[in-house]
Amino acid sequence: MLMENNIVSIFPISLIVLFSLIILIWEIFNSRKRNYSGYISLIGIIISSIFTIVFWNKNYSYFKNGLILDNFSLLFFFLFYVSFALVILLSFKYIALQKMNYGEYFSLLLLCLAGMMIVVSSNDILIILLGLEVFSLANYVLAGLKLGDLKSSEASIKYFLLGAFASAFLIYGIAFLYGICDSTKINVIADSFLSGEKINTFALIGFGLFLIGMFFKIAVVPFHVWTPDVYQGAPTPITALFSVATKAAGFAVLIRVFSTFWPIKLGEKVIFWSLWAIAVLTMVIGNLVALRQRNIKRILAYSSIAHAGYMMIAIIIKDYKSLIFYIIVYIFMNIGAFAVISAMTKENKEYLDLEEYSGIGFKYPWLGATLSVFLISLAGFPPTAGFLAKFYIFSSAVRNNLITLTIIAVLCSLISVFYYLRVIVYMYMKPSIPGIKIEVENPPLFLVLFICLLGVLQLGIFPANVIYYINQAISSLTIF
Repeated sequence: MLMENNIVSIFPISLIVLFSLIILIWEIFNSRKRNYSGYISLIGIIISSIFTIVFWNKNYSYFKNGLILDNFSLLFFFLFYVSFALVILLSFKYIALQKMNYGEYFSLLLLCLAGMMIVVSSNDILIILLGLEVFSLANYVLAGLKLGDLKSSEASIKYFLLGAFASAFLIYGIAFLYGICDSTKINVIADSFLSGEKINTFALIGFGLFLIGMFFKIAVVPFHVWTPDVYQGAPTPITALFSVATKAAGFAVLIRVFSTFWPIKLGEKVIFWSLWAIAVLTMVIGNLVALRQRNIKRILAYSSIAHAGYMMIAIIIKDYKSLIFYIIVYIFMNIGAFAVISAMTKENKEYLDLEEYSGIGFKYPWLGATLSVFLISLAGFPPTAGFLAKFYIFSSAVRNNLITLTIIAVLCSLISVFYYLRVIVYMYMKPSIPGIKIEVENPPLFLVLFICLLGVLQLGIFPANVIYYINQAISSLTIF
């Protein structure tokens, strides 16, 4: 049962914003103890997660159902908590070595988290826009925090300019939908279309423009051009964040929107074939271009694009359970891979070229072994969770008679095996390069690697508990 206009709905978001402000105040009075800011942010996430557990199955809403706290929102809150906590742990050593230990770093991370929480809990496209801008502005700054690094500055500027361009599409689409339906609420817009009177060309244009803005966030073709340069130039923990949390927020919006709009068959053939074409182009281009990359972050950038294509299949077939499971698995294996990359660093230096990974499997066994597991999972080999995630989506596509799309997805997945295994070949079958030295004393990094490794292996063998909560989250979408 829905509890309307309950201020409790905004409590988890408000708590995260409060801790972000506390960190800024701490910086004013304790600028010499900036490492404590990371611990404060972790405390904020832990406290917020405790309250989020309490709200499970409660179904609150606020702002006249504009912001809703159902199980779907809460599940994504937990995914964000895990993602940001892992990124914060990765950041402790990294920001010290790269001389970017600024007081606002952890505050911006929490503001980014708050924006994503707003996005996934919104039932109003205008509030979705507000949340997108909150976390996007924080992301633009975080991407360029390596002051003096030209690639970092380029990443920030490119992300900002293309992000602003995508936001313009989103706003224009919202204007169309509001003009036609006299509301920005997702369910009210759906009800207007359900009557049949307001389904026209302008409705499809507005819906399409809105989707373009969201496609930019999840980096599907042809809205992916920002991804490789931004991933390469941004600080590595922030790149890990971009690759998982931003994508998860974008797909959460698509699930909430399409779970409402698919039943009313709003231009179903047009939307279906548009999504079909986007999924195919994303998988094909992402995997083929990745074959030519020599920079490890660019390889994972195009890998991220390809995985967005696999996830789009779940949107097409309306299998949101498999999509959410895929997102959960993707968080662990991708953050784990970027954790190893962030470990390959020393003072003012990062090792990102594929040649620089030669021989590290024997030189640094704990890095080589964990990166191998994460890459194998990304490629989709059993018994890792990556295999199970792909299996759920591909098998569901076959059951929905999308045989051609499934064949393309499987072939693209086979192509990806080459560039994932090529990294492993360099680590174990190429002689090491002299002079490659990294900081090995990094306990928070070990903790991140352990958590991600546990997630990738445990979800690949025992996924039932997670699927149980995913089913509860999906069922809560029907309440509104």
